[in-house]
Amino acid sequence: MGDGLLDKVKEWLPLAAVSVLVAALVGILWVVQPAAPSGGAVLAEANPPPRAEPKPTPIPAIVTPPGTETAPEFRGITAWLNSEPLTMAEQRGKVVLVDIWTYS
Repeated sequence: MGDGLLDKVKEWLPLAAVSVLVAALVGILWVVQPAAPSGGAVLAEANPPPRAEPKPTPIPAIVTPPGTETAPEFRGITAWLNSEPLTMAEQRGKVVLVDIWTYS
């Protein structure tokens, strides 16, 4: 009974080998072949349209909430550490940390 099965395997072996070889070649060609251009897509990628410069973000208007006042100008400061003398007008619209620690 084993000889009959062996004879059938020997009979189908060349066909199976050829099928595997053809499948391997098709797979290799499928991977290696470059994608075909579709409707000028390659031209669009090769020559992209010029990019427009981004518009600058407008600076928002400074709005003082109702019922509040702007900070008063600095008064009575005899010496500045780590910077030249500043005014509140120069700092308007900026985030400011006022360090009132005394250095003695």
